[in-house]
Amino acid sequence: MNLIIPSVEIWQQGDTTKDMWSHIARCTRVCYQSQKKNEAESDEEFVKRVILAHKPENSEANHLAMLEHGTVYLKYICKWVGNDFVEKYNNNKYSKVNGYQDKSLPLTNDGWAKNVFCITTNLRVLIENKWLADLQYICSPTEHHAKRVTVSFTTNIGVTREFNRHRVDSIAEESTRYCNYNRKNNGKLNIGLPAWLLDEENQSYINTNQYFSVEEYADAIAANDVNNWCTVDFYLSAITFAEWHYNMLIKKGWKPQQAREVLPLATKSQLIHTAFVDDWKHFFKLRADGVSGAPHPNAKLVAKPLKEKFIELGYIKE
Repeated sequence: MNLIIPSVEIWQQGDTTKDMWSHIARCTRVCYQSQKKNEAESDEEFVKRVILAHKPENSEANHLAMLEHGTVYLKYICKWVGNDFVEKYNNNKYSKVNGYQDKSLPLTNDGWAKNVFCITTNLRVLIENKWLADLQYICSPTEHHAKRVTVSFTTNIGVTREFNRHRVDSIAEESTRYCNYNRKNNGKLNIGLPAWLLDEENQSYINTNQYFSVEEYADAIAANDVNNWCTVDFYLSAITFAEWHYNMLIKKGWKPQQAREVLPLATKSQLIHTAFVDDWKHFFKLRADGVSGAPHPNAKLVAKPLKEKFIELGYIKE
């Protein structure tokens, strides 16, 4: 097996429509843990083929949730509040609008000051509402835009279950239904180590005693020769048996969606969340600060450094 230390990373999206398609493609590939196979195919073509069946206007295609990871920042200038263009985003619960008067702009012919509206939305909103023409107003995010941030967690299934309760977030996760770990990892199961095994003592023990064969574990258990086992031994034996059973089920003809029944919560999973900064603040209160009770140690292991990174980047204050 491969023992993986959980980690977290912010994925920045570029400012152009091309960057947006590339960002969506990157998030989409997480689900199948796949890599780009056709260098001649652009990321936009990949997304349209996989998600939209080559039809960007197709709002009934599968997997539209992946399009939510494509954040769209728009800048629209008009002379008064109540403009139909602005109101449609004001009335869309997945979009946020901030407006201000820009006195540096020339007045309209009838003497009105011009208002600048900074709109934050996502590509799914544009496609489902047939607003793709609005991409002509795409821009780099300004201080007036409500910011959305994409985060990649490498953790385990137990943690992703908790994080996916933040239902307002846009979510993409490594799929145990479609990922064949027997084929992808040469039969090795990736395991996200728990927080309480990352100290120096436990890491030293794991590195010097790791991965007895399933036969050795089975012989020791059959002989009831486990009295001198520590908790790490029991943990590693359980994972070793799960790995062996998963691989045997695959070899016996079960599909990944069937064999995954024996995968433990410790199985590594990559999880993508995209959300407004305000939603991330709520996430940190629960998963890093523990305002409603102590966070699970494995959740805090990735949530706390992510909060610190948000502070460092100026997305939130301490």
